Amino acid sequence: MSDKGSNVYLMMLGDAYPYNVFEPEFNNGHTIFSSHWHESCLEMIMVTRGEVELHIGGKPFIGVPGDIFLIEEGVIHSGYVVDEPPGYYTILLDRDRLASSDFMNVASRSLLTGNLRLPARLRSGEDAPYEACALAIRAIINEFTRKAEGYEIAMKSYLHILLLELARSYGEFSARTERRSETAERNMERLKEAITYIESNYRERLTVGETARVAGMSPYYFCRMFKHAVGRTFTEFIHLYRICQAETLIRTTGLPISLIAERTGFGTSQYLDELFKRYKGCTPTQLRKQTLP
Repeated sequence: MSDKGSNVYLMMLGDAYPYNVFEPEFNNGHTIFSSHWHESCLEMIMVTRGEVELHIGGKPFIGVPGDIFLIEEGVIHSGYVVDEPPGYYTILLDRDRLASSDFMNVASRSLLTGNLRLPARLRSGEDAPYEACALAIRAIINEFTRKAEGYEIAMKSYLHILLLELARSYGEFSARTERRSETAERNMERLKEAITYIESNYRERLTVGETARVAGMSPYYFCRMFKHAVGRTFTEFIHLYRICQAETLIRTTGLPISLIAERTGFGTSQYLDELFKRYKGCTPTQLRKQTLP
């Protein structure tokens, strides 16, 4: 899914502050966030606890505490639990709003105009700008968490430092790094269409053949490309997406489990029970009992 229509990704501190910082709430389960992308936001993730499996633009990563992930706009990414639920902070920058506001100056122009090719991960001891970036991100998180008087001004200052460090380190990166081929870019766009199709039709019966047709690929090539980009097979992705939708209904409505199974594409409560327990570690009924006041 894209960031359009997803409130958590569009929350900003106001027109003068075109960014957002948040520590996502996390419920026990396998998926942290399903495959999605942001049309105009640069996303930064700093892992604070445990391990997280991330797939960014078709590349898998295992993030550990201290790791910083940089996800450019339009890049498909997803996150999964490795062992225990991880902790992490996310910073989202709306580059369109940044570029059209007085927030930035010439020093950060290369970042705002897309003249950078950022690495997907910064790691201590491996990447030169890591220490400066980590210091700025931790300061931003600290200001956001404490919310002391004037914290917006402090966050803006640290954000300037962070973006300037990235611009200094990677401003010429695109000149010496081969960009993804047109074929790879086209495949990513086709996979986005497939993901959007799945999210719009998850209540119905979904087949590899029909979804591959939407993506303009052969079923074999589609399955291979889908797993490469998303980190899960076509079937696993559908299961996980439906389970997330079912969990939301279980937690927020009093609908019978059998009706929830029908509305989320499982068909029967027995099938929902089986997959829900496999991925969430409990049955839908057990989860509902846990969430009752």
